[in-house]
Amino acid sequence: MHTEIFTLCGSATNDRGKLNILGSFDTIYARQFPCDHHMCEITFSDPDMRPVLDPIQSEFTIQMGKNLSHTHIHTHHYVGFHLERPGEYYFELRVDGETRSRIPLYLVHVQPPKV
Repeated sequence: MHTEIFTLCGSATNDRGKLNILGSFDTIYARQFPCDHHMCEITFSDPDMRPVLDPIQSEFTIQMGKNLSHTHIHTHHYVGFHLERPGEYYFELRVDGETRSRIPLYLVHVQPPKV
């Protein structure tokens, strides 16, 4: 199995096998902590690799077509999760218990604009 796309995004849809990705990102900016942000996706771990959210688990079947390739599209939305502190968080994709891809989500503390 080969992972072609594993990303965080503002929106994703599956339109008859066509994946539409809007607003791919890797950083969230916050002015205070703890902070609450809305949306995201698989296993999600904090900078110490402790789970932030329960893992999303789904079964799927890969059936090889004439072109010897098949695409599995899975979209999931996380809403209303709690992030305790800034740092490098991780989304990780595992297939049959094996890590196939890991991408960071950077949570950065920003100062409010000076008035």
